[in-house]
Amino acid sequence: MPARVAILGFARSGQALAGALLDRGVAVSIHDDKPESEFSDAAAWRRRGARVSFGAGATGFLDGAGWLALSPGVPATAPVVAEARRRGLSVLSEVEVAWRIAQAEVHGQNRWIAVTGTNGKSTTTAWIAEMLRASGRPVALAGNIGVPVSSFLSERSARDFVCELSSFQLETIERFRPHVAVLTNITPDHLDRYESFERYAEAKKRIFQNQAAEDFAVVNADDPASAGLRLTPRRVPFSRAGAERSGAWVEGGWLRSAVRGVARPVLETGRVALAGAHNLENALAALAAADCLGTPDAAIQSALSSFAGLPHRMQLVARAGGVAWVNDSKGTNVDATRKSLEGYPDGTVLLILGGRDKHGDFAALTPVLRRTTRRVLTVGEAAPVVEAALAGVVPAERAFDMERAVARAAELARPGDTVLLSPACASFDQYRNFEERGEHFAALARAVVGKRKTENGRR
Repeated sequence: MPARVAILGFARSGQALAGALLDRGVAVSIHDDKPESEFSDAAAWRRRGARVSFGAGATGFLDGAGWLALSPGVPATAPVVAEARRRGLSVLSEVEVAWRIAQAEVHGQNRWIAVTGTNGKSTTTAWIAEMLRASGRPVALAGNIGVPVSSFLSERSARDFVCELSSFQLETIERFRPHVAVLTNITPDHLDRYESFERYAEAKKRIFQNQAAEDFAVVNADDPASAGLRLTPRRVPFSRAGAERSGAWVEGGWLRSAVRGVARPVLETGRVALAGAHNLENALAALAAADCLGTPDAAIQSALSSFAGLPHRMQLVARAGGVAWVNDSKGTNVDATRKSLEGYPDGTVLLILGGRDKHGDFAALTPVLRRTTRRVLTVGEAAPVVEAALAGVVPAERAFDMERAVARAAELARPGDTVLLSPACASFDQYRNFEERGEHFAALARAVVGKRKTENGRR
């Protein structure tokens, strides 16, 4: 550990890591390109001894540092990162630094489970954590799912770290080695940041790079981009189509597993808590990962059948007059939206699409939109691109923002319909993050439902 660590990004991850380092006597310099007026606690960090700076283009905070630690939202192509590399600094993700600290302090007794993928990684990560908790294990659910790994470093005891990792975080790992690494799938995403799909896929595959033969690599046998990977660790496939039967798969209405060597039925598919084909894949990935760790069947079955899911991922937020309002704000790419639409009956969806374009292929939604969707309401910067891609496929109209989209959906909705926010885009044109977007949609939907109930009560 160097005497000083520079941290780029002053949001949750940056602050959590800064606190962990200061607690261990490591000097810290923190920088964020945003103005100081957006951070109310900068003075408190200075009182703790941190050097804190703000504003675009600063590189002085690198002076005297041995490492540059990146918060998840900071691209590895940023000019400050280039300057750090020119100076010979190690450029590391927050999860890499936190992993090194945790491993050193409990002498390698932690178990690390890492999950990445274009879609399903948050649900799979949380599902694995539920299985391990049900078995009585101490669990830290961390990473891209919302709580930095560094937040758990104040308690210096062994536990199971279950981490969701984005491609951005994986770009700057160096030694990070999970005992179980899960790749849910790889489909086009973040092509506004990566020059090609191949480069994006390479970042995802880094999750396996430090694993040894005694570790486990859980991969989706139904996913063309990840099925044929050559791996050093033991390959554990999962397959909804039953393509491979050496890991976890579906057969005869049951989730089955042979991870422990002998094939066995684990749970009937009808008892899986979350509906939809995509959630069956998530359940298989979680089952396979938990099985790699020797988790008892009772704990796996309990979690599979009772898991409530995550906010902003196919979350029912309101219902009235036979109309369901569903928040899928975490559906930030085309493939996620496609999978979310697959389970709906014909012609029953009013879909809110748009936001900041990640260079997704909206035309890929054509088959499922033709079957499920009566109207598309477009919002945000990507609205013209979405409308052009879907011309002649399904009626689309510009709603501009969430307020108008929800109001128009309320006018169009009829019993049996679902108003679905699954934007296939990032949120940063109009919101700070996908959570804020989903909460705004949910609040507007509940207000519409409440108003309708009040009006009906007066009649």
